[in-house]
Amino acid sequence: MSITEEKVNKSSGLLKVSISVSDYKDKVDASIKGYRKKVTLPGFRVGMVPTSLIKKKYGLSVKVEEINKLLSEKVNSFLKDNNPSIMGYPLPKKTDIDWSQDCDYVFEYELGYKPDFKIVLPKKDEVLLYSIAPEKKQIDDAVENLRKQHGENTFPNDIKENDIIYIKLNEIKNKEGVEKKLLSHTTSLLIDNLLEKGLRKKLLSSKKEDELTINIKNVFSNEADLASLLNIKKEQIDSINNNFLCKIESIKRVSLSKLDEAFFKKCFPDDKIKTQKEFRETIINKFKKMYEQQSDNKYFNDVVDSIINASKIDLPDDFLKRWIVSNSEGKKTIKDLDKEYNLYQKSFCWELVKDKIITEEKIDLSEESIFNKAKDMFRLQLLQYGMKKEGKELEDMTKNLLQNKEEKRKIVEQIISEEMILFFKNKIKSKIKEISLDDFSKLVS
Repeated sequence: MSITEEKVNKSSGLLKVSISVSDYKDKVDASIKGYRKKVTLPGFRVGMVPTSLIKKKYGLSVKVEEINKLLSEKVNSFLKDNNPSIMGYPLPKKTDIDWSQDCDYVFEYELGYKPDFKIVLPKKDEVLLYSIAPEKKQIDDAVENLRKQHGENTFPNDIKENDIIYIKLNEIKNKEGVEKKLLSHTTSLLIDNLLEKGLRKKLLSSKKEDELTINIKNVFSNEADLASLLNIKKEQIDSINNNFLCKIESIKRVSLSKLDEAFFKKCFPDDKIKTQKEFRETIINKFKKMYEQQSDNKYFNDVVDSIINASKIDLPDDFLKRWIVSNSEGKKTIKDLDKEYNLYQKSFCWELVKDKIITEEKIDLSEESIFNKAKDMFRLQLLQYGMKKEGKELEDMTKNLLQNKEEKRKIVEQIISEEMILFFKNKIKSKIKEISLDDFSKLVS
């Protein structure tokens, strides 16, 4: 049994596997003997069926199966030992084979070679690196929310804008309505612009312990909000009566915290903030950090597109199309593929670029590196849920996580993505452009 590689041209080749009768005959005979031990045929006890009958009934399929096993082993062994620079996997050439004859066979496989190319990085300022800046309203809202969060709660008798009122709602029976169980529910309402205008005005002139008759279906314009208020399903809204008795049981008002050093310390205990200007700058930087991932994703995609367009990667397209169709399990044809092959091209090109950078930059994808990255990610993830894990417990949990092949693949991809972005930022002198979140969103979409 032998295997040889022949280059047809720079992008394609042939793998020829020669199999002689002596390579497969003993294996076929042994397999038929195994069949004889378990096959049953009418008129024969188990294990007593004549070998000649077994050969007649199963011999051809056994032979094909054993030869295919030999082929698979030989091709895989060749790929492992020689590591040819090919794309995908060797594609069997379709030929008419007379399996009925015990003779020597030669099987051919098509090869598609990876192209030689040089990575062409974007020139200075060809790709922008966006710094997403929050707008003034975002900062103002963040400041107010933090002042509310750390503010003082009071419980007055009167009602003002942005107060929270705690109410008891009792459904009022219709005079000529169908007898049914009336709804009764205790809940809370925020006095803001989401409330229907007339109701908001009515509530603002009320006080604690007042009882009002309200049209419940005019509280909100959105049915989902109304269903949430009453703790019912949207489908039940049509079956409830319009009028409810609303009793104001309690009123909560949040007094905004003062903008002083004590407040700044509560908000950001690890930062030394003394002035309102420094406080707002800290919030701006927090927003920018939060948006950095979005910016990096855009930058990464733009750089990849630029490299693929400029690097002139000459793919073995004909081979790849046949290879994709062959692996589609009958779901695609060459005609189908012509409409979407450009997407496959981009994916193949990126894989080639990625592998080249990983090799040339010696990006560490060792098991130790993957484990350490997974451990750090898992620790941070657990902290978000208020769980602090360290030492052996964290290591055991990480090992268990990496048993999941899909989770491990995601972690490897994240390592590669982060290393690629660092590589691009170090090698490419990109212009940093300030942009608002709204403008950035429009740009991405």
